[in-house]
Amino acid sequence: MNDKEKIAEILKKRNSFLIGSHVNPDGDSLGTELALASLLKRMGKKVAVLNPDSLPSIYGFLPYKEWISSSCKENDWEVGIIVDSSEYERLKKIQKFFSSLPFVINIDHHVSNKKFGNLNFLDSSASSAGEMVYEIFKTLGERPTKEEALLLYVAILTDTNCFKFSTTAHTHYVVSELLSFGLNPRELQEKIYDIPFLTVKLLGLIFSTLQISKSRKVVWAEITREMLESIDKGRSGDIAQTDVFINQIISIKNIKVAALFKELDNKIKISLRSKDSVDVNKIAKVFGGGGHLRASGCLIQGALKEVEERVIGEIEKEIGNKVGSKQ
Repeated sequence: MNDKEKIAEILKKRNSFLIGSHVNPDGDSLGTELALASLLKRMGKKVAVLNPDSLPSIYGFLPYKEWISSSCKENDWEVGIIVDSSEYERLKKIQKFFSSLPFVINIDHHVSNKKFGNLNFLDSSASSAGEMVYEIFKTLGERPTKEEALLLYVAILTDTNCFKFSTTAHTHYVVSELLSFGLNPRELQEKIYDIPFLTVKLLGLIFSTLQISKSRKVVWAEITREMLESIDKGRSGDIAQTDVFINQIISIKNIKVAALFKELDNKIKISLRSKDSVDVNKIAKVFGGGGHLRASGCLIQGALKEVEERVIGEIEKEIGNKVGSKQ
């Protein structure tokens, strides 16, 4: 019996499930946990969905978003299911609700996953946790509803940056199945990716900080606290979401790696993206982070310029190693 089949048996036999995911929820974590919650409710199960942070406004159109909470009764669940989280610690304030449960299922596609569950369903070749949960639907013999198909489509769409990376033939097969439910892909992409006016203003400031390495293979940019304060006096909410900005930078022609450095209180958040064969998960792990082969990140304590120098140096070293290995 493989991991999908083991999970399917548990979903059939157990009656109460607590579903959760990581801090700073994204389309994959939200779409996956809500689709799975909907499936379990249709199976007559007791379900709760927990997130440590509030729902970003760009995902306000998602069905069943009202199910998401930040707390629940402790020790009131037979099984915990954690999706799209490479380590337990990424659950932050909701971790306590899962740590006391008798059984935890870990469903994830990050290559850096620490296998913290009692049952770990891991597939680093999958585009997203959403793609993996679709396979659980199939293993159960359950056809998604239109709402569940939308949630799983959003999960895959966003974690592949509109299918630009981490996709396989199987990914596109799953997407074709989900689109057969009558989804409107253009409308969904507009809801998620159309950029608000204030975000465009901030993007202009970020582009003014853009730098390129001596090798001409690495570009990076900054988001400072002063920038955020200057845009609508810091009242811009989801403008601080970094995916929009890093995905713009990685699209620059002929580069291999893009980095975005965002100033937080006493720490710098680094988002990394890559093309070709450069493993940014490996780079992020040097600094205590992790993620995907092509998309990773980390948090580093220190001053902005000092952190930039350390991280860019590590990226250049990794690119140099890759070039050397091909010679």
